[in-house]
Amino acid sequence: AKLKAIRKCQATYFFDDGACLRQPGLSQRSLPLLAAEGSFPRPWSVPAIITQISQLSQKNRAIYRLWPLTVLLAATWALFLLPLADHGLREDEALYASWAITMRHGNPWLSGLPIDKPPLYLWLLAGWQSWAGETAPAMRLLNTSVTLVSIALVYALGCRLAGRRTGLLAAIVFAASPFTILFAPTLYTDPLLVLWFLAASLAATYGRWSGLGLCLGLALITKQHALLLAPLPLALAVPQLTALARRDRVLAGLRVALGLALPLGVVWAWDAARLSQSPTGGPVNVWQQSAINYGGLTLVAPEHWTARASAWLEQAQYMTGYLPATFVALVAAVVLAARLPRGPSRRASRPEARPGRGLRPLIVFALAYLALHTVVGFQVWDRYLLPLVPLMALVAGWGWAQLTRRLGIAALLLLVCCLLPPTLQAAAGAYPIGGDHGAYDGIDATAVTIREVLPDNKWGVLYHHTLGWHWRYYLAGAHFQQVYYATPDDLATDAAGPGGYVRLLVVPATEDVAPVRQALASHGLQLRQRATTYRKDGTPTFYVWAVESVAPAWPASRPMTPHGPQEVP
Repeated sequence: AKLKAIRKCQATYFFDDGACLRQPGLSQRSLPLLAAEGSFPRPWSVPAIITQISQLSQKNRAIYRLWPLTVLLAATWALFLLPLADHGLREDEALYASWAITMRHGNPWLSGLPIDKPPLYLWLLAGWQSWAGETAPAMRLLNTSVTLVSIALVYALGCRLAGRRTGLLAAIVFAASPFTILFAPTLYTDPLLVLWFLAASLAATYGRWSGLGLCLGLALITKQHALLLAPLPLALAVPQLTALARRDRVLAGLRVALGLALPLGVVWAWDAARLSQSPTGGPVNVWQQSAINYGGLTLVAPEHWTARASAWLEQAQYMTGYLPATFVALVAAVVLAARLPRGPSRRASRPEARPGRGLRPLIVFALAYLALHTVVGFQVWDRYLLPLVPLMALVAGWGWAQLTRRLGIAALLLLVCCLLPPTLQAAAGAYPIGGDHGAYDGIDATAVTIREVLPDNKWGVLYHHTLGWHWRYYLAGAHFQQVYYATPDDLATDAAGPGGYVRLLVVPATEDVAPVRQALASHGLQLRQRATTYRKDGTPTFYVWAVESVAPAWPASRPMTPHGPQEVP
């Protein structure tokens, strides 16, 4: 039995006076001699138990190394939960939420609607609503969960490109970025796009060709902007691809194409079914609708490049919250990279053995991405910079890793001092990026007032000019009319129609209603305030107005008598 147990192990432990000696590679001739000498401890003896514990700890060493990442994810999750219910939804968020509700309640194909986004995020959001609910805080948990996975992917990608220390520090920088904190509790498609972007990059570094194609396909059916992100994963796959034989390269390309075609084929079939159920002359396919809504892309005149570059950099500064954390890390990386040992290594073929070299494609891609968005007429929106945040974190994490090797605990204290202030300010919503920052506070209470005042039938009319996408979500399921007006004259003309309707107008407190009052007065109508919503600081956000006829000289509540209006006590 002892000899059989030895043959099952590649390394066997022997004990001599309580000392443990590891002897790998035993020969078959030595086993009978050792057994005859009685050099093996009994399986229930103390030395044998110590040996088993030692073997268990070695097998689980990789799990023990993940405890810093686990603590980071737990702290980040707690940070994400703080602002979930602070503010309302912005325009695009409310639109995506309304589409998801429509998919869950009788129209899974979204037929007849001008959809300009691929459906993967909408499918996930609809499923999340079925599980967590349709409230704004419940829906925001989806992207917070997605962002936690992205943090873990940044850690894995950093470990693969430059070692475990770089991976952990990069994950910390990414989790502490104001972009990450303020975009996590939103309903935008960009956090999910970043997840697939990182997953594709990680699959490329490992040479997982089917996974690379699948993640690129999932990114494309999340948002069309994935076309601009695909070059980086493909560039990271080049070292793995060049190491293969010619036949294996062809097979790798076929696997990437197959993985890419699978999600694209599913979305093509869904879009075809959606268009077949839409009325004649209805909306076009998703890709054409996106081009129509965006207005097309053209090259910007060179005289505007400076202004656009300044606008992009103004948005990019919030990646670190004004503090020079990233720049300190980059300078340290450049200075210390020249002092790193360059001797040959028996593991030189592994990315971990070439610290810093695997990060060069990230820097080149980030600069090219910013240059492209400067010279091409993309909208200067903060969410377009979100895919650059993990790249910045990886490069900064490598720089901080060099500092920690030279300065030790002092570098970690410096990192905390650089990251903690912007992290706390971002958690308090101090930076103008991400979701709403108070402009739509109280819109849910406004929706409750509208439902209470208007009859839930065709005799109720709600006029809107800038809040149409919001009412699709906050007033989902309502049966009264929602009428868009382009100008105050259009509103007055419609309100002067047949009587018997209850009409409401809701405008943000920042808009001037004087032009609307003048247009209504020309038709014998007026505005009467019904409700007001406020922010936490007491400033108003929305006014609810009733559109009514001009009141007579006496109150309408006093009935007429032959001698004039009757006094009502």
